[in-house]
Amino acid sequence: MKNTRIYILFLLLTGAMLSCKHDIINNNVIINTDTTVIVAPPIGGGSSTTTASDTVCFNTDVLPLYVSYCGSSGCHDANSKREGVILTDYAHIMLGIRAKQSSSSRYYTIIGGSMPPRTSTQMTATNIATIKKWIDQGALNSQCTNVCDTTVFTYAGAIQTIIGNNCGGCHGTSPGTANVYLGTYAAAKAYITANTNLFNNAINWTSTTAAMNMPQSGKMVACKITQIQKWIKAGYPQ
Repeated sequence: MKNTRIYILFLLLTGAMLSCKHDIINNNVIINTDTTVIVAPPIGGGSSTTTASDTVCFNTDVLPLYVSYCGSSGCHDANSKREGVILTDYAHIMLGIRAKQSSSSRYYTIIGGSMPPRTSTQMTATNIATIKKWIDQGALNSQCTNVCDTTVFTYAGAIQTIIGNNCGGCHGTSPGTANVYLGTYAAAKAYITANTNLFNNAINWTSTTAAMNMPQSGKMVACKITQIQKWIKAGYPQ
């Protein structure tokens, strides 16, 4: 009888542990963190035969979304670890991703539900589609460096997407983290105009305070920084 009670108690405790809000799917799976370097040709700006790679790159397309919308301070960053979940690097993100199985990937299917919280800025349909495509392509730890056309630097043509993908989770809804709101053309222009040096240091990762370097997922690839700086220098063309 005593052994039976112990066995029942063991089953109850096991069930409780498995009912956590964020279940870590691949906890016992060895994740291949090898980096696949993919240099995608820019869109336009070259010969007429130049086309962009269809590969979704983890470092430029996916990681900034998870860090900005889910891995900010106080949520799922390495320090806060809310509910035991970290979403700021490839290995931790892969604990809730099944390569080529987006419908079975917890850290994808939860987006739009309880992640990000309803009180926070939500990912766009395009953001969600990007993550799905990355998973369906194999969820590789792909690193791209040449992924944009620096001759395109209008707000509608490039800057809105760059800011939205890299900063939107923290600064996409007014008043924004640290009272920095970049969610509209007018807001981005007003803030950057008033804080040009601060902003340039942040995106170039040259701030005197490391925590002020943005985005927190890592320094953007050079061509995106160039696009932003050309936009500012040209007087913020829409």
